[in-house]
Amino acid sequence: MVDTDSPGDPERDRTPDIAMWGASGSGKTAFLAALSIALNKAPDAGWRLIGENPVSRMELAKLRTTLLQTRTFPAPTEALTYYSWLIIGPAGVPRRRWWWPWETREGKAPKIKLDFLDLRGDLYAESESNIDKKALVDSLVKSRGLIYMFDPDREARVGDAFKHLDAALHEVAGRMLVDDAYQDGKLPHYVAVCITKFDDPKVLRTAIEAGFTERDPIDELRIPHVPEERVRDFFRLLCRDAQDHNTEMILDLLEAFFHQDRIRYFVTSSVGLFIDEDLGSFDPDDFLNVIDNASGGLTIRGAIRPMNVMEPVIWLGRMLRPGAMRSRRWDG
Repeated sequence: MVDTDSPGDPERDRTPDIAMWGASGSGKTAFLAALSIALNKAPDAGWRLIGENPVSRMELAKLRTTLLQTRTFPAPTEALTYYSWLIIGPAGVPRRRWWWPWETREGKAPKIKLDFLDLRGDLYAESESNIDKKALVDSLVKSRGLIYMFDPDREARVGDAFKHLDAALHEVAGRMLVDDAYQDGKLPHYVAVCITKFDDPKVLRTAIEAGFTERDPIDELRIPHVPEERVRDFFRLLCRDAQDHNTEMILDLLEAFFHQDRIRYFVTSSVGLFIDEDLGSFDPDDFLNVIDNASGGLTIRGAIRPMNVMEPVIWLGRMLRPGAMRSRRWDG
């Protein structure tokens, strides 16, 4: 993570700063593909995501093309993959120099370095040792920001989220908490818990029928959303409704290992809900934006409107390097 106000920060070169975490098929790669689109669509114009090396730039272009042009989803991660990306925001307001008051200094653009380690989700639950598993545990130990992906649809069908989380958490805790480095007995990370696939009919209808959604009166599209203060409770409900009874322990497990005030919950969708252009607003009877195609795959039906995709990343950036995000609209 790059903090433009702290050039001497000894942790500047520690990588990865943010690690992704979740079961296979939980939406990690789709989330990454939607991130640059979400930044481009941000209300504050000027946000962009760039690759810091040729491999990362090539991968970013491929992910964007898959969503925007092919209108489908990237294939799930099958191998350990590193992305080294940089978020650059709009420059701040120019400031006068106190010692030279008739001249102004150009405002700095916030820069947040994102070193994502994307990996096959089912590695977390493998009992045998292997190189990839060691690398992913190393990434969780070294990182201080985690994006934990929870897929309610997968949990309803497969129910393996607890297995993956429990295995990885105990590996990391065994590495970090056995000595006195963290005397409070908690892991030091900030954790963005992302409930994925809000566009899935079962997930959205659960939120609506349980009374968790609201409509923003200034939103012309009238898209339902779960207010920030209710997302944690919505997450608990989804865990209780999962196929595996152990899933209901996930929230308690997270809050047992991490500081509760360092965990924030987000309801996300990589592609958003379908909006009929003729109607011009959300239709509860016609919102499916991902449909089956003739070849047996999935096709994105309408405009791509990522929901809460950049927000978890920006929040982690603000927590990890507050100086870089000072006086920006994303200060929380």
